[in-house]
Amino acid sequence: MSDIVTNAPAPARTRLSARPPAMRGSPYVWLGIFLVFMVALRFVPNWSAAEALVFNDWIYLSIMVVGFYFVFGVAGQFAFSQAAFAMVGGYTSAWATREGLDWILAVALGIAVASVIAFGFAWIARNANLFFLAIATLALSELLLELFKQWKEFTGVEGAEIALDETQRIEIFGWKVTDLAAAPATNERNLFWVFLGGLAIVLVIGTWMARSPAKREAIAMRDQPTVAATSGVPTLRVRISMFVLGSAIGAFAGSLYVHGRGYATPDIFSVELGLGVFVMLIVGGIGSLWGPILGAAFYAWLPYVLRQFDFDIFGHEVREYKEIIYGAVLLIVMIFAPHGLIGLFHAVKAKIQHRAHDRGSRTWLSDFFGITRPPVVEVPVVDETPSGLPRVSAEARARAGVDGASVPESAVMRAAGIHVSFGGVRAVDGVDLDVREGEILGLVGPNGSGKTTFLNAVVGVVPASGYLEVGGMQVPLGTPGRSRGVGVLRTYQAPQTYDHLSCIEDVLVSTSDRKYTGNLASWFARPIVNRHERERWGVAVDALTRVGLGDLAEVPASRLTYGQRRLLELARAIAAGPRVLLLDEPSAGLDAAETDQLASYINDLRDEGVSILLVDHKLDFITGVCDRVAVLEQGRLVAVGDADTVFEDQRVVDAYLGVADVD
Repeated sequence: MSDIVTNAPAPARTRLSARPPAMRGSPYVWLGIFLVFMVALRFVPNWSAAEALVFNDWIYLSIMVVGFYFVFGVAGQFAFSQAAFAMVGGYTSAWATREGLDWILAVALGIAVASVIAFGFAWIARNANLFFLAIATLALSELLLELFKQWKEFTGVEGAEIALDETQRIEIFGWKVTDLAAAPATNERNLFWVFLGGLAIVLVIGTWMARSPAKREAIAMRDQPTVAATSGVPTLRVRISMFVLGSAIGAFAGSLYVHGRGYATPDIFSVELGLGVFVMLIVGGIGSLWGPILGAAFYAWLPYVLRQFDFDIFGHEVREYKEIIYGAVLLIVMIFAPHGLIGLFHAVKAKIQHRAHDRGSRTWLSDFFGITRPPVVEVPVVDETPSGLPRVSAEARARAGVDGASVPESAVMRAAGIHVSFGGVRAVDGVDLDVREGEILGLVGPNGSGKTTFLNAVVGVVPASGYLEVGGMQVPLGTPGRSRGVGVLRTYQAPQTYDHLSCIEDVLVSTSDRKYTGNLASWFARPIVNRHERERWGVAVDALTRVGLGDLAEVPASRLTYGQRRLLELARAIAAGPRVLLLDEPSAGLDAAETDQLASYINDLRDEGVSILLVDHKLDFITGVCDRVAVLEQGRLVAVGDADTVFEDQRVVDAYLGVADVD
């Protein structure tokens, strides 16, 4: 099947590692190096109070932007509420401390309150599109800002300024981090340890999450929400959990800042800061946990650097052009370095990696970056059909109960009275259709007859009414993911892949067991999750290898050719062990030779016990592979039977050729 590709240049083939990425090396080494570097900076002599202040602001902003990384960088939620949740955490923890609560418990309370508000907002805005969510979060930020400004009973003074006395500030085992009698530089140096500890906690959380299946599912939801949902990803839960996680980290940053500085004012958590968090993430890079650190450094240190230049531009000090410089840098980065500053590092790393692979050798630099040649996986071709198609799992064969035998009459999937309407127009009008065990059923009809809409109704991505039964179990309509749970998988008219995942990660999204990929499992059952990942990794490697994509397993899906994307979709479906496979125009874009080979692969799948519902416009292709053919016309089923009988039916002829006018 590897010859089903376009003439476009194929991506460079890579060597496949024996282990999933989450189990290779140790990213905590990079974390340790970073923390050692930060500690070393702490002991640089002659830090002024102003420099120490900026240094701590950098760390504080880094914590906040790491939280936004999960909201926007991972889950793709265009939100400007990070500063607002930092304000909720800061004000709540300050109020709790003034009421006599220990500062650590007060910080925890601030995080909890912010998390509850974030959950409520995310639930209310669960159906908001990208830009509506941005507007809604701006409105939420303004609302919370005004609330704290006017709520004098809470803040104690109009204008929302809230202050902590010396006894209410951070104290660790009797050590007062900030002392009003001490020099400002001393307090800032002491505060550095608290802020750095907070950043270390957040980076450990981020690294742990970055190596979990939960991040993979979040990226899949961001790239292709419909495909992810039909693959069984609980998209709503993932979206809300990432929003709450990021907002909670923002609240943690705000709480630390208020307790460290000893006061809070509206200016600290302005809407401008919320927009600045977005700028920091874009400049630093949204594709890595380290991007927020670089972006926050740029944002925090730029004003200090500008203050060192003692000259005017058009009658204004150069530091007054801070916002203009922020905007200019953002524009330059988006045009010339769309992956941010961290993307430049990854580009250099990839270049070194390719050179190391070309030479087949190791260098001190490649060893340092952890990009030496990984061990090659020799995947044996087991139980392979002559065409090279991977055989379906034993589970699927047992469920189907056939082994290349004649087609039984029992239906594995039964759809009855399926209706789908859009604005009063019935796209599917009462379709009754059975797919028998181990058969290939063709579904044809003119453009706009409702074929793809019918498939969408079966997998639950459009509102529909009627009855659907798979393997004797009723499947609720209009609920994406439920059909996948009973073994119904599909491909799409245009190949739908997760462009920011590798090929093997794309396949893993559909094969993973949800009880091992949820957030709780990812956090508290990591050994079990890792064992499950190793098992699923082997299944995914086998599926990709058998469709000819084994050498491209760790290549981003975005770099595949059109034909390779179709192969990736097929591998994704096969690895999930389908009972019923819905193929939507799989031959589109293929020439005659490629279509013939595709036909042999589909027959092989049928011989493995998979029932197939095949939608296609190439009638010779349909007649060559299908046991039966069904015809839709204007959303209604007009004929079902063997191909010769169906295509001689006058209703089918009229549907395709039209009815002749009779004078």
